[in-house]
Amino acid sequence: MKQIDSVHLEITNRCNAKCPMCSRTNNPLILNNQSEISYDNFIKFFPIDFIKSLKKFKFCGNFGDPAIAHDLLPITKYILDNNPDILMSLSTNGGVRNTDFWIKLGKLYKLTPKSFVEFHIDGLEDTNHTYRVDVKWSKLMENSKAFISTGANAKWFFIPFFHNEHQVEEAEKLSKEMGFGEFVLKISARFKDFKKPYLYKDKDNNKKSIYPPTADRFNIEYMQIKEGPLICLHKQRKEIYVDSWGNLFPCCWTASLFHKSTNWSIYKDKYNISLHNKSIFEILKSKLYNDWLNSMYANNKSVCHQRCTGSQVHVIEVDGIKTPQKTLWYTKEERIDNE
Repeated sequence: MKQIDSVHLEITNRCNAKCPMCSRTNNPLILNNQSEISYDNFIKFFPIDFIKSLKKFKFCGNFGDPAIAHDLLPITKYILDNNPDILMSLSTNGGVRNTDFWIKLGKLYKLTPKSFVEFHIDGLEDTNHTYRVDVKWSKLMENSKAFISTGANAKWFFIPFFHNEHQVEEAEKLSKEMGFGEFVLKISARFKDFKKPYLYKDKDNNKKSIYPPTADRFNIEYMQIKEGPLICLHKQRKEIYVDSWGNLFPCCWTASLFHKSTNWSIYKDKYNISLHNKSIFEILKSKLYNDWLNSMYANNKSVCHQRCTGSQVHVIEVDGIKTPQKTLWYTKEERIDNE
């Protein structure tokens, strides 16, 4: 790959929440190996010329909430100082830091009107904590209002479950009253991976259940392509994923399985995919990386075939229009053009 347009970065694997279906929750591998990318490492991994060449930069990841990262503000400023036209996005549960932080972040995001922060709020005051365990509603509301007060663009993301699907219209009304730029329904594909209901234990060891939504509007089985050609999004949108340890992957889906797949050739030679040791393009051009990626394409049981053939992917609904989450990098106007 000669060019990279987009970066998806897991800047930290730390999080304040304990969402039941999250791969971080009760995962000793993550909980016992906290990691985060510092400002110094960031500018080493992503030098100025590389930042200038980018179109999009996403702060999200598999395990952590990027708002927790100590150096998020100076890193954001570094990106904007060197690429003021970039589209940035950040995904958060909104329950960390204080209003001073969110005002500072909002002032930075206001400098780049295409950019936005996704506040993932799955319900209202009486239900959000059912899935977003340990997120305090009062702090979430204070923080999101502080960010919006700067004039920066915020989006409300809502995952419908059985316990909150009756609140969608009320939540959308509240989002407009608060000044969110967009209300986004994220219809989760995770119930295709897990049993229904999803059973778990809370911090007091009490048995709990999370049930999928019941309305046809949220039945993901109707919305997904069952089979289709493998279209690798890493190549299609010229994007890379970097985890909080500094390892480079094609995408978040391959990264999510990395520590579970000890037979992968890249797992056995982790040194060669680490940005602590090699540059982005050294890794992308390496035989190890390309042989491994081609082996994933050739294996019809691989995560590549699960996620990039149309199946097992979340569906996004905005203004009544449903699209696979894979198109979410696009702006509202670009999504319409790509339908």
